[in-house]
Amino acid sequence: MNWTAKTVFYVLFGSLLNGINAATSSTCSDIRVVDLSHVHGPKPLTAPFFPPYSFEIVNRSISPALGGNWFETNYIKTSEHSSTHIDSPSHFFKNRLRMHELPLEKLYGPGVIIDVRKQVSKNSNYKIQISDIRRWESTHGRIPNGAVVLLNSGWDKRYPDPSVVFNTKTTSDITSYRFPSFEFNAITFLAKFRSVHIVGSDTPAIYLNSARIDLSGFTFLFQRNIPVVLNVANLDRIPPSGSTVFIPAINIYDGSGAPARIFATVPASKMVKKYYG
Repeated sequence: MNWTAKTVFYVLFGSLLNGINAATSSTCSDIRVVDLSHVHGPKPLTAPFFPPYSFEIVNRSISPALGGNWFETNYIKTSEHSSTHIDSPSHFFKNRLRMHELPLEKLYGPGVIIDVRKQVSKNSNYKIQISDIRRWESTHGRIPNGAVVLLNSGWDKRYPDPSVVFNTKTTSDITSYRFPSFEFNAITFLAKFRSVHIVGSDTPAIYLNSARIDLSGFTFLFQRNIPVVLNVANLDRIPPSGSTVFIPAINIYDGSGAPARIFATVPASKMVKKYYG
């Protein structure tokens, strides 16, 4: 290769690298990342019958054993089902997928945010109905395959006070809980007639029967190995459609659930002001 050829090679190679860098920069700048999770602690919300959360500082000091460097580490004990988290299908259905068995490709999908804040402002026990789902589809099209369908009731603003979130003066009595959820028929519709990856809510449960303890909404999904995510936050910061929601949960062996730092990616063009809380 003569000098001229080398020069041409380096110019072309440099242009290629610049083009790749420019494309990467442009792609990143066109995407917004929105945190959809509550902070896990110091008192993460959980059901009253689970052991309490514990956070122990093991070390926060200069460590001579580590070359005089700062060394910080902690020990935590937490329920799988506390704060923003995922329920694996094994949670309420025997012989269904546990956390380490959930396929990673099932832990993300197009965000379908069903906004019922107006209805909830008039009825705090409002349940999403098939008509709400149909209304969403009339505007945004059929729910896409592999979707993450999330109820946006505005309930995340009540966190972290258990009595306010569970909407009761007796948090030890789960039959007294009152908060938005899905109607059973809406859950069966999503499971049978839409190929969803996950169903979730910004409340502590996707299904609530105020008359008695009833897990049928959960078990209908879990029998079909469809996980659930709960206590999701900041759904007013993403559009009803056009986002991609990710559920990066701890891959716990034999786990029935796990805390999750759920987030969404949204094209910058869709981050219009009206979705901000």
